[in-house]
Amino acid sequence: MAMARSPKLHIAMYPWFAFGHMIPYLHLSNELAERGHSITFILPKKVQSQLQHLNLHPTLISFHPLTIPHVDGLPPSAETASDVPISLHHLLAAAMDRTTRLTKLKQPYVP
Repeated sequence: MAMARSPKLHIAMYPWFAFGHMIPYLHLSNELAERGHSITFILPKKVQSQLQHLNLHPTLISFHPLTIPHVDGLPPSAETASDVPISLHHLLAAAMDRTTRLTKLKQPYVP
């Protein structure tokens, strides 16, 4: 009897903008890509060059860089938690909440 094949998924990864979150998410993305799944990895623009070398499956994992929206009190160059003191992380979270809706990305994605 033939074994049923699992459908290949297209998964969106949208980690908190901190390297301690983005790197493990990228490791998980590599594991999922190794199983044939496609990944769209959402991250701040300046981070892409810093994580590119960890992408072991560039044909299956694509980076989708975002521009961090302005939030009063957040330095204009801040894109990750390491760019601001912990006392300003709530402003980074507010900026993350204001990122452009991801509805322009093609469906279907696993939520």
